[in-house]
Amino acid sequence: MTEPPRLADRGAQAERTLLAWLRTALATAAVLLAVGRELVPRHPIAAGLVLACAPLAAAVAVLARRRYRTVRLPTHLGHPEGAALLAVGTVLVVAGGVAVLAHVLAR
Repeated sequence: MTEPPRLADRGAQAERTLLAWLRTALATAAVLLAVGRELVPRHPIAAGLVLACAPLAAAVAVLARRRYRTVRLPTHLGHPEGAALLAVGTVLVVAGGVAVLAHVLAR
């Protein structure tokens, strides 16, 4: 006889994690857009880099939502599918922000 599938954790940890990722990604996208807009007249290359990172930050929010839906399925418990893509997107956004900061401070 086979065991019934395990149910997803009913705790709020997954929801809190999702909300933290969404809040951080969307705030980062908004800040990148505001900073990019201010950089356009003085540093067009840096502004282009910043504005290119803003959609990546929004994509991190979409990936976080997709990851949340996957993790909540009972068949996917314990399988970190999608986590690597989410981590790569986050690293790209942070690296872009650091590169722009270095470019602006170097001038």
